Amino acid sequence: MAKELNRREFLAAGAGIIIIIGSLTGPHLGSPAAALASSPTRVIYRLSLRGRRGSKAARRHNANKRFATQEAANLHRAHPGDRSRIVPLTVSEGFHHMIFPIPTSLVADLRTVTHSSCVGDCGGDGTVTIDELLAGVNIALGNASIEGCTAFDTNRDKRVTVDELLSAVNRALSGCG
Repeated sequence: MAKELNRREFLAAGAGIIIIIGSLTGPHLGSPAAALASSPTRVIYRLSLRGRRGSKAARRHNANKRFATQEAANLHRAHPGDRSRIVPLTVSEGFHHMIFPIPTSLVADLRTVTHSSCVGDCGGDGTVTIDELLAGVNIALGNASIEGCTAFDTNRDKRVTVDELLSAVNRALSGCG
């Protein structure tokens, strides 16, 4: 069953910032920096009016659109007089695939993006990894914010419980789907 995301959930899922505590990784999992550096990333683009004058239409448009290329961002401005800057964003490969499911897609509207509901799948790639499980543990311990991975919060109470962590572990072992 696909679930539609609101803007805040979408941005949190794509932030790609996971706080991992060194003591939780253990020697067999490697360092947190190495884990984050090894995850594949992609660059997408958005339009921004920050620090500039612009229309309300351009602000609404910029808040809800993401682009696969700079050229696509330039071609899909809110209106001909839109003076928005093109800003690059680095996202995970899974998040990129979630918002651009078809390889030839150039424009994504955040209001219409959906993803499968898989507990613990922070990247939206259909798998739950060790890094994602560690992120859930950190959220449960209060060492990280729930905005780092809303995929753990199945009952929308802004907390990660032991039941939600166990569900994520089961998903990691059996797969999503």
